[in-house]
Amino acid sequence: MFLGLGAAAAVPLTAEGRVRPVEGAPSTSGTLTAQPAGGERLRGVSATLLCDALTRLGHDRARFTLAHDIRATVATEGTMIGPAVTTQYAPGRGGSADDIRRFVFDPVDAAPAGSVWVIESGTTERVSMLGELIVVACRQRGLAGIVTDSGCRDIEAIGRLDLPLFSTGTVLYGPGAAIHPVAANVPVTCGGAVIRPGDLVAADVDGALVVPVEAIDEVARLVEELQGKEDATRAALARGASLRDAYQF
Repeated sequence: MFLGLGAAAAVPLTAEGRVRPVEGAPSTSGTLTAQPAGGERLRGVSATLLCDALTRLGHDRARFTLAHDIRATVATEGTMIGPAVTTQYAPGRGGSADDIRRFVFDPVDAAPAGSVWVIESGTTERVSMLGELIVVACRQRGLAGIVTDSGCRDIEAIGRLDLPLFSTGTVLYGPGAAIHPVAANVPVTCGGAVIRPGDLVAADVDGALVVPVEAIDEVARLVEELQGKEDATRAALARGASLRDAYQF
């Protein structure tokens, strides 16, 4: 048990480049930013295809892709994708049981089904941000998955829950005195990417990324075009065509 992209304009950053907690921000938000219609069309699309679409649209991949060490921690098939709900931790002692309830438990309890819970650890040390019981709660509430830039534990039990989990790996111990939760449903920096509540987070065995909410419709349109080219190339190769003749750029 655990107890312990394009960056948006006007997102306040610390000197270290982390997102600064929003003063007086509410601990939870029962509703997310309204999702563009294109969000549904992106379900099942691979992270690589989403990455290609964002790149072609001029987005900086250093901003929308999460760090390479954030990987699928349990067996995962297909693409986990959904709008972000967020929890933010900061370094140092502090925090109380009430802080854990407000900034860790409440965002999970209030998250709409299909959401992806994104946790910024606030540390480069690998500590367990969650364990089996929190994942049970996430699954019961219909979340699409979890992403964190630190570790987790209870992996054997979590693997039986059939909920995608992306982290930097396993570790036996929780945050202890290293970090404490400070905010929920505010912009966070996870794996080097700024993720705002309502942005679309996608991850599969190839990696994780964020689609800014304002880019979703454009990405969906371009993904359909790119998928059509891939399908045509695949069909031509199956007929025996050469790569030179079959490949569509």
